[in-house]
Amino acid sequence: MLKNHNHDLVQQLSEVSDSLWRMEDYLKNAKGCEHCTAMWNKSKERLEEVSKMLVDEIGRHYSEKRFD
Repeated sequence: MLKNHNHDLVQQLSEVSDSLWRMEDYLKNAKGCEHCTAMWNKSKERLEEVSKMLVDEIGRHYSEKRFD
């Protein structure tokens, strides 16, 4: 079993990944509304940044042999 701090990283990465996947549908549904499209694109960019931070942190824990 993962320690809580590592589980939290993996869990959050999963949730962010799910949200990013749904953003594609949100963008399709927002066609015709430039404000909604802009909002979803901005949200997607932010979530991609969060995803990268989480992946980097998980990688750091792994390389430091602290991913337990």
